[in-house]
Amino acid sequence: MEAVEEIYKKRAEKLQSLMASDNIGGFLFTASPNLLYMTGFSEGQMPRFLSLLVPTHHEPMFLVPALYEEQIRENTWVNTIIPWADGEDPFAKMQSLLSSKGMDASTIAVDDTLWSIFLLNLKGQLPKARFISGGKYMKTLRRVKSQHEKELMMKIGAITDKVMEKAIAFIKPGVSELTIVDFIESELRRMDAGPSTAQPIVGSGPYSAQPHYRPQTEKLIQQGDAVVLDFGGTLEHYHSDMTRTVFVGEPDVEFQRIYDAVRKAHDAAMAFAKPGVRCEEVDSQARRVITDSGYGEYFIHRTGHGIGLEVHEEPYIVEGNTTILEPGMAFSIEPGVYIPGRYGVRIEDCVIVTEAGVEPFTKFRSELTVI
Repeated sequence: MEAVEEIYKKRAEKLQSLMASDNIGGFLFTASPNLLYMTGFSEGQMPRFLSLLVPTHHEPMFLVPALYEEQIRENTWVNTIIPWADGEDPFAKMQSLLSSKGMDASTIAVDDTLWSIFLLNLKGQLPKARFISGGKYMKTLRRVKSQHEKELMMKIGAITDKVMEKAIAFIKPGVSELTIVDFIESELRRMDAGPSTAQPIVGSGPYSAQPHYRPQTEKLIQQGDAVVLDFGGTLEHYHSDMTRTVFVGEPDVEFQRIYDAVRKAHDAAMAFAKPGVRCEEVDSQARRVITDSGYGEYFIHRTGHGIGLEVHEEPYIVEGNTTILEPGMAFSIEPGVYIPGRYGVRIEDCVIVTEAGVEPFTKFRSELTVI
């Protein structure tokens, strides 16, 4: 297997090649998933300015708060690490750094998550520089997964399958939604995975009709409830995401009709997705099935989202997205129908595009489970 350090170096070289084609002087990263992708160093946003500069024609270098210096040296491949101490002006230091490379009047791409106050300080120090969004470069790099990334996502997907089976077996009348959330997260940890950055969705009864419902109270599962379980895990920062809907007691005829429509939409989109088709065409396949079943107005979100270092990233499976699917792209397929005040149904799996179609990395059975 290719050395991890070489993987990061090749990513930097690809970025430099993309920037050279557009006459961009360099890219400024902040603490973000993009920084993790480029260096292997993971940290959340912070009030201290921490940045990786990737010049188009020079070696990458870090400008970091002094208290992070040793931590970053141990966890990244970048050789040049320049610390700044509390009381110093990091933006003046960045100006000096860019000037030394002849970049103080060039076009600089910045991480889309860079805080506005940081950007304003940089603009004040570098009045001749032009700052642009670097999103298009990182989308191009990140949306096609490597073999290493695929292997990690397959592993976390298999763990998520096992936890879904355990979570469904744990559901019974009288158990609270929050207790199920705790159970899911503890099972992920027990299997040496981390919980997702988002709290698991456990929506029962009328709350199953709220697509992004998060339990806040001790609501108990009741007989006659539909229960939407939507969660994922992480393994070495890579995510999984899966949704299943179960029913406690005997479902009525309409619920069964809705469930069948959502499952057929899920299967139709899975069968259609392959290299060469547009993201919006996969969305339309799922949407057509649900519309033909009479529930089109209740399918109120896109069919899917990309997944990798973030739960939601490129490519998005949505109307208007003309991005062509390529081998290595990873995304969810998750049609749903939500009847306000009654119940909702969603079935979600994540897939990776292969040469001939897609390979799911969440594979738990999609037949309706009645508890």
